Amino acid sequence: MKEFRSQHPIRSTSVSRKSNYRDHRNQLAIDFNGRCGYTDCHSRWFGVKFEIDHFAPQNPDVDDDKKQAFSDLSSEYSNLVYSCPQVNRAKSNDWASDDPSLPIKDNKGYFDPCMDFNEHFYRTDGGGIMPKEGDEVALYMWRNLKLYLRRYEVFWRLELLFLNLRKLKEIRATNLRADDLAEVNSAMADLVSQLTDYLEYLGVDHNSIA
Repeated sequence: MKEFRSQHPIRSTSVSRKSNYRDHRNQLAIDFNGRCGYTDCHSRWFGVKFEIDHFAPQNPDVDDDKKQAFSDLSSEYSNLVYSCPQVNRAKSNDWASDDPSLPIKDNKGYFDPCMDFNEHFYRTDGGGIMPKEGDEVALYMWRNLKLYLRRYEVFWRLELLFLNLRKLKEIRATNLRADDLAEVNSAMADLVSQLTDYLEYLGVDHNSIA
């Protein structure tokens, strides 16, 4: 069992409200470390802009007299989440209650992504996302947001491949014997091959990755 993520998003508390919530995109990218708040996948793998999720949705399925409270949070920074498109669309207007301040009801709903998700989710050895046993809210999120999709496992593996490639590049830059250098170059070639296979699986142009 591996940690879900090693670096947690932290929303800035001094952000002034803007008339259009989309104007918060750059600050959200900083606060969420360039990663989806729900899956921890980095935006670099998607080839499209990340979206902005309204944690308490703008238009939930509640009585009309309850909708205004949700609408009032439309541009409230504390209610915004940096999110990959797939998860944002899966979550859509789903909400467990008729109160925007009550995200969980009857073991259904969502944990705020700025909470410690390591308490509720973990990674398999291959990088897949799993809810912790007995955590019914985590299970609800896992199912509803489709956190079980293989793409999130692949993104995790890509991060690991890049990390290992950087380490090997640092080793290669040292004064190695010829045999050791050949071994490092062989390992790097193997990692690059795996990296290419994963990117092709995802349909990502490797030349577009910074």
